[in-house]
Amino acid sequence: MKVKYEDKAMVTCVDNEKTLEAEVLSFLPEKKLSVSVDRLVKLELQYKPQPKEYQGHVMGKTFISKGPKPIYTAKTSRG
Repeated sequence: MKVKYEDKAMVTCVDNEKTLEAEVLSFLPEKKLSVSVDRLVKLELQYKPQPKEYQGHVMGKTFISKGPKPIYTAKTSRG
């Protein structure tokens, strides 16, 4: 089975509690998430298993995300 994910993810700045939509550049579930905010700022977030979220730091601010949502699961023809 293969899971596909949305190309957008919600990212929250912990310091000012603002949430914004970011474009997903790369995503490895439960490992790392790389996003672009308004095509100006690139955020690299690492997975933290305890809060089950991705966390990263840019320009002295902390950002968190639950990652992109799954769209659907496709069954492969190989058994």
